[in-house]
Amino acid sequence: MAGRSRKEVAVSMKVRSEPQGVRGAWEYLVTTGEAESPEWLAERGAEGWELVAVVREFGTRATFYFKRRKL
Repeated sequence: MAGRSRKEVAVSMKVRSEPQGVRGAWEYLVTTGEAESPEWLAERGAEGWELVAVVREFGTRATFYFKRRKL
């Protein structure tokens, strides 16, 4: 979040709800990786994955939980 204003961070963290009547199937990805690897996270984002949780394990290792709509 370095280099971003508080307003930008707040906007990026805003919770978005589904429009009424729209239901979609989700797929999930759970993977372990380096918590300090923004390039790796950017690659998942480019694939359409949305990061929903991170559980720090030890050192810089963490488990990442992603979701995305099924294609």
